[in-house]
Amino acid sequence: MKKIYIIAGEPSGDFLGAGIIDAIKATSNDVEINVVGGNLMIQSGFRSLFDIKNIAIGGIMEVIPHILKVRKYIVATVNDIIKKRPDVVLTIDSPGFCFFVTKLVRKRDAGIKFIHLVAPSVWAWRSGRAKKLAKLYDELMTLFDFEPKYFIKHGLRTTFVGHPAVEKFYDASNKRGSTLLLLPGSRLQEVKTLLPIFVNASKRIKCDQIIIPTLPHLVSTIETLVECEKIKIVSCEIEKTELYRSAGMAIVASGTATLQLALSGCPMIVCYKLSKITYYIVKLLANVKYISLVNIILDKAVVPELIQEDCTVESIVHSVNNLDTNLQALHFRNLRHRLVNGNIPPSQRIANILLNS
Repeated sequence: MKKIYIIAGEPSGDFLGAGIIDAIKATSNDVEINVVGGNLMIQSGFRSLFDIKNIAIGGIMEVIPHILKVRKYIVATVNDIIKKRPDVVLTIDSPGFCFFVTKLVRKRDAGIKFIHLVAPSVWAWRSGRAKKLAKLYDELMTLFDFEPKYFIKHGLRTTFVGHPAVEKFYDASNKRGSTLLLLPGSRLQEVKTLLPIFVNASKRIKCDQIIIPTLPHLVSTIETLVECEKIKIVSCEIEKTELYRSAGMAIVASGTATLQLALSGCPMIVCYKLSKITYYIVKLLANVKYISLVNIILDKAVVPELIQEDCTVESIVHSVNNLDTNLQALHFRNLRHRLVNGNIPPSQRIANILLNS
């Protein structure tokens, strides 16, 4: 029996992990799967070692107060892997968590194979991570076609598998209503920072309805921050997917949601705000023109980006009112072919690699 261990440290990885698990189950019955994941992976029929909301922390300075707590979960994961001794471990994104786990397991059991999914953005900053990753992992799977070259040169077996978002998100219709979506991020700190700005901006934007698609564990926090009966909160994955296909506009935090919205054909503006120290460090080290995945992949400013001091109520309202939605839609249609590799769906391609490892 094949034994596979899958680790996803945050919601975007949980989405990827759930699709991979479904593909594995559809391919083989002779497999044992253990997970560290979130709601979506749990819904696929597996119990997670712990709730990943405890380790889904972004930023640099933002992580410091949580270091001891995260360390506890790293140790628990390492001990569980050593106990289960899988044939292969798949770590998904979350380098701050996954790389520590991999390094510690390697020291205790060199016979377990490690594969990582979602390449660190070495093309954007800290290029030295590519060499370190090559020493740590047996194989890397990338979501984007321009990434393998940065790792292959260091001797790391690297495969472009495509992005599983193409399997779920697509533009089913050109008919769009005037619903405004507010997506302030998947991490608690992101929500607390961005949502008040998004809500105040939405009050000045003409629309029939305002909806906040979010994760179940963030609902209570959002309800406290919003305190407005006119704004609806949605945490059902199926309903969120349909909203992406039908909404007239979205104000979204930089992250995986931007890609999902673009594949769904939803016009958007992207916003982000970090602590001043974290932003200074990132800006000092970064070597990239854009922060949103859509703009990075297409290599042009298709989606307006409002970052740090530019992320204000006034600038959001101005950007929404002056957005060329038809031009965005045209560019969004060119995105899908950059996120697939051949005719095999990305999740199935990943499952095949794991089952044959």
